[in-house]
Amino acid sequence: MPPWKADPHYVSFANERRLTDQQIALIRRWTESGAKRGPEVARTASVPTPEKAPQRKPDLILRPKKAFTIRGNGAENFVMFKIPFEIPANQNVQAVEFVPGNRSLMHHANYAVQSVGPEIDINTGQDYVLSDQFLTNLQEFQPLMQHVAYYGGWIPGASKQEFPAGIGFTMPKRGVILLTAHYGPSGVDTTDWSQIKLYFTKTPITREIQATSIGSGGLGTIDPPLVIPADSVKKFQVQLKTSTDLSLLYVWPHMHLIGKRFKAWATTPEGKQIPLVSIPEWDFRWQESYQFRHLTLIPKGSVIQVEGTYDNTANNPNNPFSPPKTIISQDLMESRSEMLNLIMLFLPYEKGDQEKRI
Repeated sequence: MPPWKADPHYVSFANERRLTDQQIALIRRWTESGAKRGPEVARTASVPTPEKAPQRKPDLILRPKKAFTIRGNGAENFVMFKIPFEIPANQNVQAVEFVPGNRSLMHHANYAVQSVGPEIDINTGQDYVLSDQFLTNLQEFQPLMQHVAYYGGWIPGASKQEFPAGIGFTMPKRGVILLTAHYGPSGVDTTDWSQIKLYFTKTPITREIQATSIGSGGLGTIDPPLVIPADSVKKFQVQLKTSTDLSLLYVWPHMHLIGKRFKAWATTPEGKQIPLVSIPEWDFRWQESYQFRHLTLIPKGSVIQVEGTYDNTANNPNNPFSPPKTIISQDLMESRSEMLNLIMLFLPYEKGDQEKRI
């Protein structure tokens, strides 16, 4: 079972994959009481469990036209792919899943589902643009950025995003997915051919999901500026004041290799604190989008605060530099630089949202 990094005593999430204290105590009592070992089960035997019950196949799988070649030159790669699609009719989306083709090198991915009108040819031109060509060639993709139907992403450890009945987004019948992928360095030539799986529903979508990003590459100003000197442990914060009532579905924390602790909360105008997520021991390899058990109301005028602590010392085994050197936040967001970021998926608030399970 992959590790669950969020503190369950701060916020208990719907997609937790962990044993409770009671379950751990039960197993301990079972072993300490001298219970006999049960019959061996062959590794090939099929033992159905609720957790491993087969899930239905996706209704649509989209990916770049061909696999992308990652050169073994030790350099990081930033690529924006254009993935055109045309389906018979608009579809209501119940769940979406990004599946990296090369998990060992995929640092993170972001993707925007763009609705594109018939006046634009979505099938000609470049299939992807490299980061060193963004300023000159990205303009070819600009006409495709007409209307964002959905914005999502993937970070190591993240799982499928599923939405409650009536909540989600509408997949347009014609458009493109603009997928931005960040690959870590490789010492050998290899490839990646990632895919996006979409699961449709006949239930009408009455509330469209929205997304916002706080911190690096998003809203708000990190204080102090995100510069971590060598041989230091430093804390940084970023704040954002809400301009309307929000109902949160998911939060996605993000830092890089020298992240040590992450915490986010909201403070209402009346001074009430609403916990959002706490990760006492950050691990870049195991990140997740955390799903609230109920829609979580963040009232208008609340201040959302994101706090990250970074360990840039030789005692940090994940430090990419030996000896340590000053690490800053860079525009290209390579893994050896740093980020402090919280992405939130939310709905405009409606009365009674607090009682709705996700």
